[in-house]
Order: sequence, then structure tokens, then C-alpha cells
Amino acid sequence: MNNFWNSLEAKKLTAKNQVKEYLTQKLGTPTNPIQQNLLTEILKKINSYYFSEPVPNTTAYSLIGTVFEIIEKHFKEGKNKGQNYYVLNLGEDKLQALQENLEPSKWSQIEKLAILNQNLVFKYKKWITNKQLLDFYPYQKPHEKN
Repeated sequence: MNNFWNSLEAKKLTAKNQVKEYLTQKLGTPTNPIQQNLLTEILKKINSYYFSEPVPNTTAYSLIGTVFEIIEKHFKEGKNKGQNYYVLNLGEDKLQALQENLEPSKWSQIEKLAILNQNLVFKYKKWITNKQLLDFYPYQKPHEKN
């Protein structure tokens, strides 16, 4: 039996737009924003797997919080096997800090635990299993107008 995934691999698609055409042919054309978002997320995952350059994740989120704990971890498998990363515990939220996503000065601040107990603004991107830190800077309250 030839399922969807086997058919996708058998097609040997050579361009990202061909993947979108194939998916809409098999799944139908999205008819509302939720369906369009789902199609976009599926395309990102498939394109990042089949093509050498991943489709950039253009959505960035931010939150304000204080780092209570920084935990050093190591990748046990995958392309980053053996590399260090940090988990920043902000209470209800946890952010994963990867060296490849941060400027050297920001990475150094995390390694030296220099950002503990500071009120910061964090910029991150969401993945299915984690939130990856992209940047952070001190939080300053907006000036009140008189």
C-alpha cells in the first residue's frame, strides 16, 4: 500500500513550491486562517527536512521575566550531539538557549550566570517541544507621561 508519506518521498520534489502544490492537491486548499496556518507549519517541517536550507521561522515572541535558575545540558542525539545548551527557568516558562542563536556576548552572560535574578525581556521562537531563546535585554518600564 502506498501511503501519503511514501508518495511524497517517491515524487522526489526539487522545489519548495512543488511541495506546497502536492500538499494542497492531496489535502485540499485551506479555506480559513487556521487551515492556512496548519499548512504553513507542515510545509516548514517538510521543507526543512527535504531541502538543505530550512524555511525560516519568521514568528518571534517576547516575554518579560526573571531567570530563577540556569541549567546546563548536553544534546544526546541529532546534529548537535555533544554540544552544550542551557535551560533558563523563568518560573512558568522555560527557554532553551543555544549558542548558534545568540551573539557571543549574550551567550557568555548565560554561561557566567550573569542574568540570574534580573528583570529581562526575552525574544524567542516557539517549536513543538521547546522555546528557543533568540535575544534578551534589560526591561525598562516605559516613562509615565504627565
